[in-house]
Amino acid sequence: MNREMTLQRRLAVYGPGLIFFSLLELHLSVKSPLPAPDFLLLFPALAALWTPGYDGFVLGLTAGFIRDFAAGRGYGSGMLAGMILGLLGNRLARDGWKNYLIWGGLLVLGGTIIHDGVMTLFGWLIPLSQGSTVLSILLKTYFLRLPGQLLANLAGALILSAYLFLAFYVPGSRKAEPDLTATAKEVIDG
Repeated sequence: MNREMTLQRRLAVYGPGLIFFSLLELHLSVKSPLPAPDFLLLFPALAALWTPGYDGFVLGLTAGFIRDFAAGRGYGSGMLAGMILGLLGNRLARDGWKNYLIWGGLLVLGGTIIHDGVMTLFGWLIPLSQGSTVLSILLKTYFLRLPGQLLANLAGALILSAYLFLAFYVPGSRKAEPDLTATAKEVIDG
């Protein structure tokens, strides 16, 4: 895989991907009684692991704005969560591909647990509905819903990883890298 993609190619992947996965997430969350993958939370983190630079940061802000806009309330919390996950993904991506599965899994698990927990606490501190605002009931609901959401997000991470792999795959990229040590020796020996 070639991690050094041009800006035009990355935008051609991220734009349609954000639109498609946001529509899919909104459709699944409305139509399905099962927990739906939170693609807009996962997209910045996995894209940051996939490509260099600060793509995860920008994608986190964009995906977070889409999340907040779709919710119709709480502007800023989704943007902040996406931005932080994107920056964490960027920081963890410095090792390249050798730890993609480990770091991606940790980002998905940690991001899901922390994001849902913080949103539960915000729901208790700033109630926006007429539902129950008793902390013990909200925490019980959070812990009952968490395993299903974790499984849904892990499945969503696999789908997003497959999308990013297909979008950024360069045929013939498994060729051996050129040996640059000989060139460096020639430069030193001059």
